[in-house]
Amino acid sequence: MSIPVRIVRVLAGALVAISATTVSVRAYADDPGTAKKKTDARIKTTEADLDDIGVALVAAQAKLDSTTKAVAGARRQVSAKQSALTGAQNHSTIVAGELSAAQATEGKNTAAIKVTAAAQAHTTILVGGIARRSYEAGGLGNFALTLQILGSNGANGSDVADEASIADLLLRQQNGILTKLSSQRATQKAQGLTLAATRRRVAGLKIQADNAVIAATTARNEAQTAQTRLVALQRTQTLARNSLSKQKTVELANLKTQKAESARLGGILRLRAIALAKLQHRSSSTATARPATSAPRGNGYFTPPMPLSSIVSVFGMRVNPVLHVLMLHAGDDFPYACGTPVHAAAPGTVIEAATDSIAGGHIVIDHGFVDGQNLASEYEHLSRFVVTSGPVTRGQLIGYSGTTGRSTGCHLHFAVLDNGTYVNPMIWLQ
Repeated sequence: MSIPVRIVRVLAGALVAISATTVSVRAYADDPGTAKKKTDARIKTTEADLDDIGVALVAAQAKLDSTTKAVAGARRQVSAKQSALTGAQNHSTIVAGELSAAQATEGKNTAAIKVTAAAQAHTTILVGGIARRSYEAGGLGNFALTLQILGSNGANGSDVADEASIADLLLRQQNGILTKLSSQRATQKAQGLTLAATRRRVAGLKIQADNAVIAATTARNEAQTAQTRLVALQRTQTLARNSLSKQKTVELANLKTQKAESARLGGILRLRAIALAKLQHRSSSTATARPATSAPRGNGYFTPPMPLSSIVSVFGMRVNPVLHVLMLHAGDDFPYACGTPVHAAAPGTVIEAATDSIAGGHIVIDHGFVDGQNLASEYEHLSRFVVTSGPVTRGQLIGYSGTTGRSTGCHLHFAVLDNGTYVNPMIWLQ
């Protein structure tokens, strides 16, 4: 726990008494009580600011961690998309090679078609010549030759046979040329079909390769855009986190300075209280007053809220569970369930019953001077008040426990102030 503004009121009675007496003390241009009250108010504000900064810093770090994880995922996506693009580009290169080969085949097929066409033209000319000669000769099977063959008595058989052989030779030549022409036409048709098929296959492969490259490029660019956006967000969140960390460092330094000043002023007030205790007797109606002595403390003045063995967090330095920094835990925590009755640890006067962001609902009781020390007890994180002012007796019900303020669960934070400074409660409990 840190020193809140409320402890100033613990010394209110002593300060009033000082102003009414002729104690010889040093005069101050700025009254230490007023100065301490202002300092403690600044401490309270700084601690509240630190609470807000701590919450904001935790949230900022969580967002940054999430974005950092997303950036790593985006980078993996970019790598995967780049690999896919490289694969598509490699495939496109392979298709380009196939395209070159197909174009070469196309060239060969075109040349072959030209050769076939030329041969077909030549054959057509031959067929035309044979047909013309046959026509001019009256046809291979003319009537005169037929009559000659049928009416021959053998004397002219040789001549007829020669003419028949010539006719047969011409007929065979004509048939061969016609067969060749038919074959050339079939070859030309097949070559044309092959060329068309080659063109279609290469065109399809080219379209597929181009589409694959376009798709892979688009995916890679989208992944890069997402990564760029996340990296920019990461940079912004890092700056925000760092700004909060710097602000936290500044506020912690301010808090340290403010606490040092509060302790200095508390020392001045303590000296005044000791001087007052030596020079006058306090009325028993104000508090349990006894002359200041040098007797050691530890007289079990306060009644423990619970058995001391049940304390779950003792007075001393610890890492604050909310701010996550090493700070003084200025009291003992008892494991009170929410709604448990809370009783005054000793007789005194309730000088404060209020609520703030640190102690939550809290009550401060001034017990007056005990063994020369101005004592007060404080009960924090209460859910409800029963007493808000006036005198109380030992064991009187003053409120109910809770988990208000800077608290991580139901409990009672019990603190002791010795001349305005938080001390280990065990000094006055044992």
